[in-house]
Amino acid sequence: MSTLTRRAMLGALSAIGPAYGLANAAWAQTRSPVAHASMDMNALGASGGLDINATLDSWVDTWGRPTARVMLNGKGPFSFMVDTGSTNTVLAQRHVATLGAPIVGAATVAGTTGMAETKLARLDLIEAGAVTKRDVRVAVLPDAGLGTIDGILGADVFAGKKLVFDIQNKSVRIEGSRKPTRATRDMKLSNIRVRNGLLAEIDGKVGNVSAKLMLDTGAQNCIANMALSNALRQAHPRLDRVDNMSIFGVTGHVLAGQYIALPRVELRAFSVKDAGAVAVDAPIFDLWGLRDEPAMIVGVNLLSRLDSFSIDYGAKSFEATLMSSRVARNAEQFG
Repeated sequence: MSTLTRRAMLGALSAIGPAYGLANAAWAQTRSPVAHASMDMNALGASGGLDINATLDSWVDTWGRPTARVMLNGKGPFSFMVDTGSTNTVLAQRHVATLGAPIVGAATVAGTTGMAETKLARLDLIEAGAVTKRDVRVAVLPDAGLGTIDGILGADVFAGKKLVFDIQNKSVRIEGSRKPTRATRDMKLSNIRVRNGLLAEIDGKVGNVSAKLMLDTGAQNCIANMALSNALRQAHPRLDRVDNMSIFGVTGHVLAGQYIALPRVELRAFSVKDAGAVAVDAPIFDLWGLRDEPAMIVGVNLLSRLDSFSIDYGAKSFEATLMSSRVARNAEQFG
């Protein structure tokens, strides 16, 4: 049995606004497992063909996260979140029986808030714009954990490719990996590492604290680990903090955390000076080996401050085109 990674959606503090709840579970019907084979992450990422220079149709969901219209086994369209923080593609449980997707194994899904055992289903065909993948194994998650979306397009679809988010034109493209172009006044570059096979990570700074920053289009807001929270308390003792924030995980677990009004966040390619994050003792940082090192998941509340950005998994680079008219804008304006 393998471990898949998927973090969480962010709940809002009642003192700031109503809590962001997840949709209740709808109907779900699945077939009995026919096997309990372990999941080969490399095989999953390599399965099926992939057309280059493909544009995905559609843009944002309720949370400001990029989504795509996806056809599954010739049926649809379904609304899938385009998620650079998820290493694997995910399907909502309510669609398994409708699609006739056989259960072919089991896996452990590791989210920000905890782990859950889940089934693996096989899809004959995934189509998103010009992107085509065949014979794909996907993790099946309960409807309540995914809210209103039908699934997640994970980084296994983008392995070795360049993913381009054009915020101004509201499009997402998959291109062939290429050597980064030379940085200009408006377009900035930085190198990334690929953690756990597919997770894009940058060395950055939060105020005066050096931190590992994970780029995550599936997270509405930023999530900091406790090592970063403690380091910020020492380096910036006057930061505003509010208790009782809630993190709702796709695995169904909920963790309480503390909201922190962050100092300037430096991602090398760009910086933001008015962001916030929830600090939480989240199991996912343990899985990543980052329990004792300052780290933060960077969500769309930071990434939406750009005209466009790209993550090239092959060239291991992050390109950011800065806003020409304004320094920053809110996550609500992402769409």
